[in-house]
Amino acid sequence: IYLYDVAFVSGAEPIRTGSPGFIAVWTFAQAMGWTGVPVASSYAACASGATAMSVARDRIRAGACDIALVVGADTTPKGFFKPVEGADRFTDPDWLRFRLLGATNPTYFALYARRRMDLYGATDEDFAQVKGKNAKHGLANPKARYRKEVTIEEVLASPMVADPLRLLEVCATSDGGAAVILMSQDEAERRGVADPPTVAAISTVTPT
Repeated sequence: IYLYDVAFVSGAEPIRTGSPGFIAVWTFAQAMGWTGVPVASSYAACASGATAMSVARDRIRAGACDIALVVGADTTPKGFFKPVEGADRFTDPDWLRFRLLGATNPTYFALYARRRMDLYGATDEDFAQVKGKNAKHGLANPKARYRKEVTIEEVLASPMVADPLRLLEVCATSDGGAAVILMSQDEAERRGVADPPTVAAISTVTPT
């Protein structure tokens, strides 16, 4: 795939990177050399990447383009994530849980993980497999912060941070980025891609 093949760019908007982050997709488009393609930015906090991918997938499914680039990058402060500074937001659950309860992200995510275990029968081993999969993929990236494969047993033996999440399951705060090329099934066949991987699902629903 060449840059001129890309017919749409969907950018995940990082809020902590100043002006380039607030206009993320234009920042990426400029880096590509202003190819003149339609673009869209998505900001949804930790779900920004999934939202940007959903926009690109839906555009392809609608027939508006055959090849789309989804890209995001972010920089992070030291320590725990906290709500964006500004006025008090008494209707914002994220602000409330941090300011009133002192519930940092590991605590917040642990509560969601525990709820998933109670509702759907998820297990510690299920969560450990996610870390194992991510670590395995990181081995192939020379710029990855951590390049070490870990076993499920090693994950489960790491110190507990916020039950049921352990140290090796908690994301380190660091700068990073990711990108993926999406294309229609017809375009993949036209290019002779044998048995291409497909997007099984994208979920960006709100709580109920």
